[in-house]
Amino acid sequence: MNRRIIPAVLGALLLAAGAYSPVAQADASIPIADFFKKAEFSGAPVLSPDGQNMAVLTPRNGRFVLAVINLDTRASTVVASDPEWDVANPIWVNNRRLVFSINKGGEEVMEKQTGGGLFAVNSDGTSFRKLVISIKEATSANKPYKPVSVLTRVGGDSNDLIVVNNERGRDADLGASDVFRLDTTNGRMALLTFNNPGAVSGWVLDHDNVIRVASSMTVEDSSKRIIQTVYLRDDEKAPWKAIYKAYLDEGKDMNPLGFDFDNKTLFVAGRFNGRDKAGVHIWHTASNTAGELIAEHPEADIPAGLIFDETRKKVVGVSVQGMKPEMYYFDEDYARLQAMLDASLPGERVRFQWSGTHAVVFTSSTSNVGKLYHFDTAKKTLEPLYSVKPELEGKKLSEQTVIRYQARDGMSIPAYLTLPEGRPAKALPLVAYIHGGPHARDGYGFDPITQMLASRGFAVLQPQFRMSTGFGWKHHVAGWKQWGLAMQDDITDGIETLVKQGVVDRNRVCIIGASYGGYATMYGLVKNPDLYKCGINWVGVTDVKMLFTVNWSDMSGPVMDNVGAKMHGDPKTDDAYFAKVSAIGHADQIKAPVLMAYGSEDRRVPLIHGEKMRDVLLKQGNTVEWMVMTGEGHGWSKESNNIKWGETVYRFINRYIGDGATAVATTATTAGAGQP
Repeated sequence: MNRRIIPAVLGALLLAAGAYSPVAQADASIPIADFFKKAEFSGAPVLSPDGQNMAVLTPRNGRFVLAVINLDTRASTVVASDPEWDVANPIWVNNRRLVFSINKGGEEVMEKQTGGGLFAVNSDGTSFRKLVISIKEATSANKPYKPVSVLTRVGGDSNDLIVVNNERGRDADLGASDVFRLDTTNGRMALLTFNNPGAVSGWVLDHDNVIRVASSMTVEDSSKRIIQTVYLRDDEKAPWKAIYKAYLDEGKDMNPLGFDFDNKTLFVAGRFNGRDKAGVHIWHTASNTAGELIAEHPEADIPAGLIFDETRKKVVGVSVQGMKPEMYYFDEDYARLQAMLDASLPGERVRFQWSGTHAVVFTSSTSNVGKLYHFDTAKKTLEPLYSVKPELEGKKLSEQTVIRYQARDGMSIPAYLTLPEGRPAKALPLVAYIHGGPHARDGYGFDPITQMLASRGFAVLQPQFRMSTGFGWKHHVAGWKQWGLAMQDDITDGIETLVKQGVVDRNRVCIIGASYGGYATMYGLVKNPDLYKCGINWVGVTDVKMLFTVNWSDMSGPVMDNVGAKMHGDPKTDDAYFAKVSAIGHADQIKAPVLMAYGSEDRRVPLIHGEKMRDVLLKQGNTVEWMVMTGEGHGWSKESNNIKWGETVYRFINRYIGDGATAVATTATTAGAGQP
């Protein structure tokens, strides 16, 4: 393998057909519903292993059906459909057979998302087979639901898949799974992990489909800390040997990524040799140490992202999820194709899936939620397939930019700033939009709430405050036990930076967010009551200790007992901290109007979080708007609920910092001017 990263040098590509690019024009009148409607097409097309056919989920009679398109003849065949279910997640088993699952898509609330299952069919629509029954069918028959996840296809003409099932380890707190060989023609499963090192949550096969690496998480008896053990074996009959151990709460866990095509060179990702940010290394099996560093990034972790090309038998590149997605190649052919596509589609973020002489190309940009193309590498033709959200086609969306600002203690905080298209970046109303987790992060790309608000004239700030993941271990742990403290200050400091720059009007700022973002909203209103004119909290935590004490929440078990207690506070020893950062406990400081919404079936942040806060605020006379999304969980699944929520969010924010607030203020001033 050539491990030299090849830059995608710009090249020229003359298109013989159809790469259209309609002129996008600024349009502030896009209906709010259009931002929140489900995509017209579901997922990207998937090439068959030989690149001759393409599986596409296409709309028909209100449902997504599975069609197979021959790329040479353009013949299209619908191979799977159901009047009550959407087809989802197609995977090629070989060049003539596929598997898929089902769901309700945006038609139903979370409570009724009872699909799943696994089904197989040939590319001509024959030989259909039910492999795993759906959640609904299992429940109706009073049977346990036994899902499988696909690790890999066996390859060649085989109808078999290698899959993972956790039936034997269903009750294990930290995951325990087995690997099976599944025959997609008859549904029979053969256990491959008789020799199992125990409590394995992750498996890696080599390119001969031999199970070679196992990763296990267990609770250490003496300390009750979670420890990862990674095992390796030389071949199918060799014993498992522990090659690595690390505590999860130290951020030194390893992610085994796979083998090079010699089946000897193992790639792993992690923070080794004192590094702050995760990178990709070659593992030295002789010394059990991380060796050559083959991929790193100065600002972002690379916990995964290696790209394997089974046909060419090469590791061809690595993808990096920095503040903007980046792609680096080891393979000259891939680098050359990327350069040609970039030159042909200027201003677009271009990704592709390539097999044989065909590539499926996906593009996105400020004015493009997503377009799909077919590229013929022999004929050098680029053909448009479809737009993901045609209702936004030709509409100018607002640019999402990356900024950095300095927190009050000197820490550099990355953030996304979306400014309304066509308006001067001066004295704008601002919405601080805070992500959940909090051990998570925002991503680059289309977000319906952000774009909807920007289209209505609001600037939107999305800070990646300390505790956010993906920016190194130091950035993450700086947020441990900092709910309401430094984490909250990071948000405030970002707003103050924009105010000082003149971009934002200090008197027109709102804060919104879901889950942890809902907590940051409520505590922001507590801690900085004069900064915010309104707040929106959906499915938000309102008291940190309740994460541990509400016994019908899914936030329980060894992870919360160990890592959770370190990140969020220990219920056994941190009562003073919990009292200090409780939004409910300091609700008397809140002045601004609040909109709150919760899902009736939410097990992550149960309804009681919102009900308690609502009752306290109403009792003390605050303005509160309250919504319960019946049947929904930790977020909204149903399309109509997402549209309703988007419209509600806009009306609420506009009333307090938008044109609605300006109109009210003008009316009040005019009325006052006529008084003696």
